[in-house]
Parts: sequence; structure tokens; C-alpha cells
Amino acid sequence: RYFATTKMADKQKELEANESGPQAPTYPQAPAYPQQQPPPPGAYGQAPPPYYGQPTTYVFTNAPGQQAGYVQQVPQVIHTGPVPQDYLVFALITTICCFWPTGICAIMKSVETRDMIARGNMAAAEECSRKARMYSIISLSIGLLLVLGVIVYLIVLFAVLIPSWG
Repeated sequence: RYFATTKMADKQKELEANESGPQAPTYPQAPAYPQQQPPPPGAYGQAPPPYYGQPTTYVFTNAPGQQAGYVQQVPQVIHTGPVPQDYLVFALITTICCFWPTGICAIMKSVETRDMIARGNMAAAEECSRKARMYSIISLSIGLLLVLGVIVYLIVLFAVLIPSWG
């Protein structure tokens, strides 16, 4: 008799389950995620202690919701000499007043000199500075030659050719 009542109870549960719709199958419980390690010291906007003899990595977080930005700092040679000149004013004047094709090259090298100084690459900055000065001098020389050529042409035109026409 007990068997019959349990069988009837199971049948009743089965009917109720079918009336409410199909049941989702049950899956085994997923394993929990492993515990995360605590962040390294200085991971949230603070510089970690430096490691002498090795490059140091700094981690900075940006705005909330953004990934952290990593900045690699490499050992640099300290420049003790004077900072190279960029000759930007000289390049601009020779571009406007003299010969613009080589003046534009002088401006580009002048700006590149500033970039190299900002990066700390003094050897490349010295090379770019030398080229900026060279292009500016070439532009000035061509400009002066053109002006002298026009003056000589006008002197010859007015002194020699025009009186012979009249």
C-alpha cells in the first residue's frame, strides 16, 4: 500500500510539472574562481620602489573603468653638455624672406631637434640642429644670390639696354 501511494504521489508531481512547462535540466555546479592575488605594491597610481640596476615599470590608472597604463622607464645617459639650439627663428625667417624649399627643410629639422631634446636623445638632437642650421644657411645663400641677380639684371637693363633703345 505504501508503494502504491508513493507511486501515485510521483505521478501527481509529474503531471504538475508537465502542466507548468518543461523543466530546465540541472547542471553540476561550476567550480568557483580561484582567489585573486592582491595587486603589487604601487599598482594604483603610486610608483613602486626602484630596483637598482634594472629598468623600472610604473603603473598608473587612468579614469575609473579604463585599463591601467604602463610606462617603461629605461636607464638613460645623463647629458651634461649644453642643449643644442633648434634654429627655429632662423629657419622661419629664411623660409619667408629667402628661399622657401630649403627653408621648409630647415623648419622640419628644427622641429625634429626639439622632439629629440624632449626625448633626451642629445646625439640625434645635435645632428638635427646641425642640419637645420645648414638648410637655413643654404636658404639664405640662395635668397641672397637671387636678390643680387635681380639687382645686377636691373642695373644692366637700365644702364646699358634702355639708353641704346632711344
